[in-house]
Amino acid sequence: MLKKMIAVGLSSLPMMAMAHPGHTHESSFWTGFSHPFTGLDHLMMAIAFGVLLWSATQRWKVAGFFGLAAAMIAGFFLGQLQVLPNVFAEYGIVLSLAVVATALLMKSNRIFAVATMVLASFHGVAHGNELGQSGHMLQLMLGMVSAMSIIYLIGLGLGAFTQKYLPQGRKIIAALAAILAVIGLA
Repeated sequence: MLKKMIAVGLSSLPMMAMAHPGHTHESSFWTGFSHPFTGLDHLMMAIAFGVLLWSATQRWKVAGFFGLAAAMIAGFFLGQLQVLPNVFAEYGIVLSLAVVATALLMKSNRIFAVATMVLASFHGVAHGNELGQSGHMLQLMLGMVSAMSIIYLIGLGLGAFTQKYLPQGRKIIAALAAILAVIGLA
């Protein structure tokens, strides 16, 4: 019975991992702000990125914060200009999840962190492509970048809590990486 439940759960992951299921085509601050909390790809990537950079120096944590925001903003503008087709953005999103999962597994918080920041731009590209012509793009972008920054900070806190207070913290982080990899592959 448990195997069947796991199979059903895993088979529903592709629908949950889509970058844009069920959000409205409004371009308001609140639409942009709420989407990362309801979009599994944004939520998992930003939390994992924060967990990854928790063990880095303070300078890397700050660079991760600003790098994530800058990559999202650059992605929005590239998407709005229709520089990349949306299908490339979707593959870039999957790649960003795979890279941050690999970084968590390898406990690498430098080169993979930079790659993750660059690949985060694809999250912005997808929304820029999709909503770039709907007006009020700046409000949507500011809402989404604000939410992603908050989620990143939550990831830093989760990384700190996991490493300081949980005896099996490394195993929990490895499990997070495995879940992230499954979502990315779905």
